Amino acid sequence: MPLTAGDRLGPYEILARLGAGGMGEVWKARDTRLDREVAIKTSAEQFTDRFDREARAVAALNHPHICHLHDVGPNYLVMEYIEGRPLEGPLPLPKTLDYAAQILDALDAAHSKGITHRDLKPANILVSKQGIKLLDFGLAKRSTPLQDTDVTQALTEHGQIVGTLNYISPEQLQAKEADARSDIFSFGLVLYEMLTGRRAFEGQSAASVIAAILEREPPSVAEVAPPAIDRVLRRCLAKDPDQRWQSARDLRAALELAGQPQAPAAAVRSPHLRRVLALALAFALASAAALWLLLLRQQPAEERMMQFQIEPPPGAAFILGLGGGSAISPDGSAIAFVASAGIPKLWIRHLDSLTARDLSGTEGARYPFWSPDSRSLGFFANGKLKRVDISGGSVVTLADASVTRGGTGTKREPSSSPPRSSARSCAFPPPVAPPFPSHPLSRHVPTPTADGRNSSPPAVSSSISLRAMRSNRAFTSALWIGRTSARG
Repeated sequence: MPLTAGDRLGPYEILARLGAGGMGEVWKARDTRLDREVAIKTSAEQFTDRFDREARAVAALNHPHICHLHDVGPNYLVMEYIEGRPLEGPLPLPKTLDYAAQILDALDAAHSKGITHRDLKPANILVSKQGIKLLDFGLAKRSTPLQDTDVTQALTEHGQIVGTLNYISPEQLQAKEADARSDIFSFGLVLYEMLTGRRAFEGQSAASVIAAILEREPPSVAEVAPPAIDRVLRRCLAKDPDQRWQSARDLRAALELAGQPQAPAAAVRSPHLRRVLALALAFALASAAALWLLLLRQQPAEERMMQFQIEPPPGAAFILGLGGGSAISPDGSAIAFVASAGIPKLWIRHLDSLTARDLSGTEGARYPFWSPDSRSLGFFANGKLKRVDISGGSVVTLADASVTRGGTGTKREPSSSPPRSSARSCAFPPPVAPPFPSHPLSRHVPTPTADGRNSSPPAVSSSISLRAMRSNRAFTSALWIGRTSARG
């Protein structure tokens, strides 16, 4: 039976018609018992017991962004009367995010009680002075698949409150059970419309709209919103419910994060804050330097390989076997060796120089060894253990040494004793070999004689090649003797 102003529905006096929808009409009325204005939504059909139970469950919801359901009649619903207008887009981004947060708060409150809206759309979202209000919670659930007459009606009728098709989820179109993730899909469509002012899925017919919802991705909103919001929206509109946001609460947190303005990389304006940051940076650099120095002291020095070649002094020959020897200074800066130009004596060559010099007073020297500070040399000569400063000065006799095998320097004055007591072998165990001629290692090029035979080359040529490896605790060396001979 059609209603008119002045009619009664139980204790409710009809005041004015507000609109019409797919389920019936909406009227403004007055509750004569409490003397308050209410909205009454009538249905063209009698409510079933199942619908009645669901409506009473929704009536238990109490949230500032959900329109309260006061009463349920045989074929009508009594709801909170709200002065406002349906949600429309496009809206500025801050306002869009504010409304979206309120909608998601309402959805989260309903979903936590197991209630799914199932018909979320702009027409069911009112914008009032107090903020967003969601209407018709839980009242749009269908127990049968969507009929073609329903979608045609949703597309063609003017002024409808229920516009199901353009905001329905893929699983609802496929007659599957709707849950909270279905509401999240519908919310994504509402969010798209708030940002762009257009529907995400449109078509010339019901079939084209259904195909778009099931198969087509919505256009990007990157032109009107940050890329982060575009990514959040695309996840809302995933075809597979498992790929969507799984709760309204998580979706709200993601939107809040995506909507935060990016902090500019400009310099800090506060002078006090700049000073604090400068001090903090200086402290951090000083701490890093101290830590680096500590680690540097704890770590052993990096070993390095050095290879060089020394020629004998002009007019002299190396003595590297019995009665000769060589030694590299502990600091790696010089090498001492025995060479003879008639009388064996000590020679020293700094590695940063190309010439060697002899040490006066070291005639007859053999088996030289260095002091730990690399400032003096010990050696044996004429049955004595002696020492000489490499910077100059006279030779000092330290002790008798009738039997010699070599020596090593210590922090105390070097000493000598019989081999079985404290004499140490030198760094280069001396091989048995005769002195070599003074010319360096070379290859002789034969020259033809008058009888056509090649001339004979020198019998032997030689040079010294030494390889040194230095660390922070020891300095060792190896010695190779190059010998070549050529025959005609």
